Amino acid sequence: MVPQQGEGAIDVIKCLSEPEKKRIRLVAYLLTVLSTFSLGVTEIFAPWYAGILHASPWEMGWAMASFGIVYTFSPALGGKVSDRIGRKRSIAVATIAYICVLLIYPQPFVMPIHLIIIRALEGLFFGLFNPSIEGMVAELCPDSQVAVLGNFSSSWSVGMILSPFVIGYMSVTYGHVTSIYVVLAMELVVLALILLLVKPYTMQQIAAPTKTGDTRHETEPANLLSDARPPISKTSNRFVASYFSVALFGFSSTLLLSLFPTYVQNLPGYVTTDFGVLLAVWNISRTFAFLGLTKTPREYMGNVMIIGAILTGVSMFLVYGSTLYVFLAAAMVLCGIGVGFNYLGALYIVVSATEKEKGAHAGLVESLAGVGFFVGPILGGWIAGGEVTSNLPYLLTAVYAVVSLIIIVALLKRKK
Repeated sequence: MVPQQGEGAIDVIKCLSEPEKKRIRLVAYLLTVLSTFSLGVTEIFAPWYAGILHASPWEMGWAMASFGIVYTFSPALGGKVSDRIGRKRSIAVATIAYICVLLIYPQPFVMPIHLIIIRALEGLFFGLFNPSIEGMVAELCPDSQVAVLGNFSSSWSVGMILSPFVIGYMSVTYGHVTSIYVVLAMELVVLALILLLVKPYTMQQIAAPTKTGDTRHETEPANLLSDARPPISKTSNRFVASYFSVALFGFSSTLLLSLFPTYVQNLPGYVTTDFGVLLAVWNISRTFAFLGLTKTPREYMGNVMIIGAILTGVSMFLVYGSTLYVFLAAAMVLCGIGVGFNYLGALYIVVSATEKEKGAHAGLVESLAGVGFFVGPILGGWIAGGEVTSNLPYLLTAVYAVVSLIIIVALLKRKK
């Protein structure tokens, strides 16, 4: 990061005490909980509301996938922007823009095509927000990156637990679009917290001690945040395995969120609130997976990704093979743990590889997730055809998980 002109930027290492760093991280976790609650509502609401507006499964898939199309590149760009202009500015701009877009959802003229466009814009704004938060928590606690990235992941997972319940309760009690008003109120709180509690800062540039024969002047700036270990190539086997892992996370998650609510709602014997409960089970399981990984040594992250792919594949075979509630609930537990392992294992491997450009590296992970966010709902909607109760999308996801597992194992075993 560069100094933030006009904001009274301070030195993150020299001028921030450890309690101040911890306080900023806690605020970042709270912002993540609240914002991902909002995203959790809109990413389920858009395809579900498209179905209410008589959209086809293909259009419902696009109402989810348009976010992913933009998210394939927006985090990579957003991370670099955040590294350059600062974390506070980045998350404030993203939140203000998001609030403006949310105002479109409840308008009476909205049709499925508008929902697709709105979701694409959300992908742009969260592509700036998420890498900024990831970069901030990682650089404020460089010695415990597994823990802080695990806490970040747990925060956004916790934020999404109540989202399905809010949609189900508000739509049944007050009307289809009323959940969006809850989201708007939440984002106004987020903006206030950013403006009041997030302190701008800059990474330290200080003089390095001179060595014998060193002709550089003692006061010449030197970056003390260079990697302590040799840099890892972004095309190394370990990195590429991480890309496949996080893409599987994105594919599985968004296919489930875009098609599963309508699928469950139209099964015999199920009602609207049932999909809310099942998705809550999924979110809670993913949250516990993140929390369980916060103490996992970095050398085991490859195994974490492998286990995640296995659990994701098994869960989708369960959804494909049975409509019994107990099997669907078991599938949500396995899938929640699986996608949690896929995401956090990949996130740590990539973000911990640098100390200087954490925003850009976090953006790289999020962009690869965006590939899955896009491809999953589109292929799922296409293979379902016009049948909202088709179970073929879940078979597709199971097969994709198996293929990803084979590729990840092969890459991790291959010598560099």
